[in-house]
Amino acid sequence: MNDLRLQTMVQKMAEDLLDYGPGHSRLLLQVMRRLAGGNPVTGGEVEEIVSELGLTQEDAHPFLRKVTERNAEGQIVGIMGLSLNDSPHRLQVNGVVLSAWCAEDTLFLPAMLQQTVTVESPSPLSKEKIRLTVSPERVEVVSPTSAVLSIVVVDPTEESMASVEAIWMTFCNHILFFASREEAERWAAGRPATRIAVVTVDEGFDLGRQLWSKVLPYVKA
Repeated sequence: MNDLRLQTMVQKMAEDLLDYGPGHSRLLLQVMRRLAGGNPVTGGEVEEIVSELGLTQEDAHPFLRKVTERNAEGQIVGIMGLSLNDSPHRLQVNGVVLSAWCAEDTLFLPAMLQQTVTVESPSPLSKEKIRLTVSPERVEVVSPTSAVLSIVVVDPTEESMASVEAIWMTFCNHILFFASREEAERWAAGRPATRIAVVTVDEGFDLGRQLWSKVLPYVKA
């Protein structure tokens, strides 16, 4: 992959936006794993995790508010890519059916969860289903083999990452699976105001590892 703007964006995001430090990284991972069980994460469960990690409430809760979806009761139903709410990107984790905010999320979540995940997502033009099996180490299966994904390319220093809604608007709405490169490029051509890169699924997996390079060391810590 030789897209310099894309590589620069990923590096900046990893170093400036997604470098949460040890405490917040572990908190993110623990809540994500609890959510992967298929139920909302309650306030009591959050308090338990925060206490076990030795964090203060004043430190933990503002961070979680920026990176989580909540239901009407204030329980966590989504966190940085993983969600109990419906989306086109469906994934199954240890028998539990969940959703991802965008196509790219399905490629890094297995490493975060340390679980092999099966993915199903429709191509937005042809509606053909893209099916994947992704382990923490690699993409194991891709069907159709011609599948690719779109990545929006922005200057992350000029875009807001201060809320889940901002992340959805800036990134997730433009990051999708397609059955072929031709289909992806046709879709991107209809969005001339948005800089879109088209990458293979394996390249998308590698981008996910780079994006979360500051958090992944805490997966097994």
